[in-house]
Amino acid sequence: MKLNKILDPRELLDVSQVSIELAKELIRYSRYSIEYYFSNQESPPEPKELIERFPIVKKRSAVFITLEKLSGSRRELRGCIGFVIPYMPLWRAVSESAISSAFKDPRFSPLERSEMNDIVIELSILSLSHRLTDPLREVLIGRDGLYVVRGLYSGVLLPQVPIDYCWDNETFLAETCMKAGLEPDCWLDDKTEVYAIPGRIFSEIEPNGEIFERDLLREYRERCGYSLER
Repeated sequence: MKLNKILDPRELLDVSQVSIELAKELIRYSRYSIEYYFSNQESPPEPKELIERFPIVKKRSAVFITLEKLSGSRRELRGCIGFVIPYMPLWRAVSESAISSAFKDPRFSPLERSEMNDIVIELSILSLSHRLTDPLREVLIGRDGLYVVRGLYSGVLLPQVPIDYCWDNETFLAETCMKAGLEPDCWLDDKTEVYAIPGRIFSEIEPNGEIFERDLLREYRERCGYSLER
C-alpha cells in the first residue's frame, strides 16, 4: 500500500465525480468485456466513444467487479476480482476486473456463456486507502472497505460486504483477517496493517436491468437496525 504515496494525485480519479450516467456505461462496458472475451479470448479494444463522452475514465482508479448469479429469488456469488491500488485507467480496470471475475476467480469455474442472462453485475469504485491506527473506532461501515496485510498474507472485503451480512465493526475486522488467512483478531497485532478503503457501489437490479447507486448507510439502518451516527 506504500505505492499510494508515490502516485501522482493528478492522475487519480476523484470518485465523487462519477455520475450515475457514467456508472451505467461502465457496467455495460464490463458486460461487453465479458461477452467479447467469450468470442475472442482477449480484452476488448480501447472504448474510444466512452472515453470521448467521459474523459475522466482515463484517470486511474481502484475497482472491483462482483458477479452474482440469480437462482430463483436468491443471488449467489459467481466471481469477484479487482484492484485495491489504482494501477490502471478506470475504463481498463473495469474491463480487466470483469474478465477476471468471470474467468479467473480461483474459487469458481469459468463463467459459461449460457449463464450471462442470469448474471447481475456490481461495480465498486474505490478511493485511495488510508491506514487505521485504531481500527475498531475508525472504520465506518457504509463507507469503508477493509484491507488487511501482514507479511505475505493479505485480504480485502468491499464496503458492501458488512451491509449484506449485518456485521458490526469488530465482526467486519475479524472477517477481513480470516479472508487474509489470518486469525480473527489479527487486527489487534501491531504487525498487522489495517487500511480503510472508501468506495461507491453501483449495481444492476436484474441482469441487463436498471442500474442504481447503493445507499449503504440506509441499507444498514433498514436491514440491520444499526445506527451509524458519529
